[in-house]
Amino acid sequence: MVSRLDDTASVLNLDDAWNDAYRRHDRTLLADILADDFAGFTAAGDPISKAALMVDPPGRAQSVAFSEQAALVFGDTAVCRGRLQLALDDRRIDQRFLRVYARRGGKWRAVSVAVTPVVV
Repeated sequence: MVSRLDDTASVLNLDDAWNDAYRRHDRTLLADILADDFAGFTAAGDPISKAALMVDPPGRAQSVAFSEQAALVFGDTAVCRGRLQLALDDRRIDQRFLRVYARRGGKWRAVSVAVTPVVV
């Protein structure tokens, strides 16, 4: 039987893979991480689907930094949170995110995300 600690490590590894997919603009990796019924909200509050992320992946940034990553596992559901800081041309973007994962068929998949701007 898989322990909660093992599940937490697996989910954090998957969250790291999602972050890496963003950095590298890797649609193949992102498609494997996101569930087909993935649904989330952008920092502007707009709904976003897996299909939309596949068509319009995050834009290229001069720097991408993830921090404050943590996860909680509740059986076959997990919640990760973290912070994303981007440098895009002449502007900086600072956001927090909350990602929800579900274990389906023995494999963790991202099922939702909500992004919130950090106002300084």
